[in-house]
Amino acid sequence: MRSSLRTWMVTILLLALALPAAVLADGSGIYGRAAWRGELVPGVVVTAYADGSTRYLSGGVAHSEPTGVDGIYRLSLPPGRYTLVARKFGDPGTERPQAGDYYCYYSGSPVVVPADSWVPVGFNMVRFSQEMREASDRTLIEGMITFGDEPLEKLYLYIYTEPTEGFRGPGTATIPVGSGGRFRAVVKPGSYFLIARKRVRGGMYGPMEIGDYFNFYPGNPVVIGDGERVELTLETVTRISQLEEENPLPALEGRIVDGSGEPVAGVRVFAFPPGQVKGRPLYFSGPSGKDGRFRLLLPESGPFSLAARQRFGGPVSTGEYNGLYRDGAPATMGEDDLNREVTLIVERQP
Repeated sequence: MRSSLRTWMVTILLLALALPAAVLADGSGIYGRAAWRGELVPGVVVTAYADGSTRYLSGGVAHSEPTGVDGIYRLSLPPGRYTLVARKFGDPGTERPQAGDYYCYYSGSPVVVPADSWVPVGFNMVRFSQEMREASDRTLIEGMITFGDEPLEKLYLYIYTEPTEGFRGPGTATIPVGSGGRFRAVVKPGSYFLIARKRVRGGMYGPMEIGDYFNFYPGNPVVIGDGERVELTLETVTRISQLEEENPLPALEGRIVDGSGEPVAGVRVFAFPPGQVKGRPLYFSGPSGKDGRFRLLLPESGPFSLAARQRFGGPVSTGEYNGLYRDGAPATMGEDDLNREVTLIVERQP
């Protein structure tokens, strides 16, 4: 079942790479197709957001026309970084989906649209399953994570309270999901964003790669009152990025070494806005390998300030490897000796 579903998604979504030139024109923006389990979906509207101030429920800087029977959309956008959401709701006037509605928050967000360029983005839609709510002696969010119609196991559910940081890092809570795809979270009354991630290579943190499982719950944010229990199903999709298929992303590669030049494993490289090496990074790599090698995708040009450390977030702890590239001075790909291959020296925190 899973193999055939992935094959359908790849077959349909990669068709967008061969869209006729007539679909595009001068200017810049995004284009592609929307599909659900291998079937092209008409009537899908793609919305681009410049930030998460409306919690991705309404607004947006631009909306596409509904997709036709061929599932094709085209959305003109000025150069910039955008979070993308695709919807097909039975009631177009509502902010939230109803049972059976189609939805997709693009896992590759934010997408960078360069000047005078059209970026291909395909949407793997899911259909919303109705939540169940009841009174409870504890405030709970629980349910199942699936791929297709089968439980998905050995992954993580991330719970966030705000969208302003792009849902990076550990969030308010990170819950391992095991046998049967079941999860259970005791929470305080409030509003929460749920995201499921399963990295094929394993691990709790790191960039999502092609073939990984992901989804942003279509009913986000989940609003829950005191003494309420919410039961839900969160269906995942595999990441199939047309961006990487047609226009490979620039990648900064190199090695992490200690002061004696020996490779250091398990260290990530973080790209920050220029002159900043704390807080939420713009982009980050997976952990370095036994040979100290790392690879950091950078979907936009710099400059960036680079930091390396073992942990994701929080203050640097005693004994943790960490270090800065050029003492945190901004550097740009292809310039300032930051030319796709760098060496970062790390030391243990005293």
